[in-house]
Amino acid sequence: MVELEFSYIYDTLQDDQIWAELMDDFSSREEVKIKLRRMTWDTAWAELFSFTSLGNGPQVSHIGNTWVTSLARMNTLRPFKAMEIADIGSEEDFIRPNWESGTLPGDKRIWAIPWTSWIYVITYRKDLLQQAGIDPDGAFGTIVSARATVKKLANSSLEIPWLNPQLPVSFRDLLHIAASWIWAAGGEIMEKDGSRTLFTGSRAVEGLKDFLDIYRAVPDEYKKLSQMEAFNLFGTGHAAALLCNIRAANGFIQTEEIPQVHQNLGVASATEVPWTGGGSFVIWENLRGYPEMERAAVKLVKYLTSKEIQLRYCRAAYSMPSRLEALYELYPEGNPAHDAVIQAATKGRGYTNMPIWRRVETQLADVIGQSVVEAADDMNADTDAILHKHLDALAARLNITLGAG
Repeated sequence: MVELEFSYIYDTLQDDQIWAELMDDFSSREEVKIKLRRMTWDTAWAELFSFTSLGNGPQVSHIGNTWVTSLARMNTLRPFKAMEIADIGSEEDFIRPNWESGTLPGDKRIWAIPWTSWIYVITYRKDLLQQAGIDPDGAFGTIVSARATVKKLANSSLEIPWLNPQLPVSFRDLLHIAASWIWAAGGEIMEKDGSRTLFTGSRAVEGLKDFLDIYRAVPDEYKKLSQMEAFNLFGTGHAAALLCNIRAANGFIQTEEIPQVHQNLGVASATEVPWTGGGSFVIWENLRGYPEMERAAVKLVKYLTSKEIQLRYCRAAYSMPSRLEALYELYPEGNPAHDAVIQAATKGRGYTNMPIWRRVETQLADVIGQSVVEAADDMNADTDAILHKHLDALAARLNITLGAG
């Protein structure tokens, strides 16, 4: 019997059981034995990098799709063949930014197959918005409407008008959230060819200033909440609106314990240009020369990215699929998140594919996090000055690395 090692990054409390069940099912279908390796988002990159250095480890891995470019440039991934893509699914079958994350500029090869999608949305209580004199229809969904609505909420008499968890400074999702504000304001993070940074441009900074303002709008006593603390306050009916990830939104949709929340729940895109990321599957180069294992690895990726299994996993883990036919089935019209999810699928963006993106992502998330903390702690500080203090120095360093300094 062929044996493969598969690594996955732990996301939810249900993950260990779900992955074990999926691999048992696959093994019974294909007579392939799967050894599972569990990782966490905090340490996965270092572990994956060690595989590239030592040439050992799993043969198939679940990774963050913003990591694909860097790993592919290291010549450590096995690209998918055209006949395999025809069997698994192509660009038309998946959310576009998810699919594009598995490609390199000027290279037609496909290095990763999308698995799940990850977006940030605003969940809100329609009844509480109305109490604050806000029409729920169109209250969120664009950078302009979000700015106006958050301001009105902050000036309302509601108990907790607006929540936006202050994530740890090093948390990569800070950049994922901020990207939506940069793009919605007409700014860019990088040149399309990855040759120069653009996040210090006037439009990018204007978008980031709006982004910082949504942290300042959180009442002082709630500014230091963790994600789970903020999610719990909204889910138990104490808050009017919340910036959260799609998994939390799915949880609110599926939970009916608090009728006032369930019956009045609205979900909107954070801005009109949502960042759309997620997870992907890659096959490692160390499989070359082992044809039986290669075939088994491709079969495993095909199985996991099928509509049937995407629906099975996403329903159990409150996740969002990347395969379009699964997405439309999971979020039909009438689902509170339908419009936000479809907007992410049709108008969402991913990052510029470039060899050093991992470094850009890490360092830019750090300086955005530092800016958030300073802006939230000092309401009188000039946000333009805060941003330029952190962004300008980083842009100069990165541009030197890129040869544009």
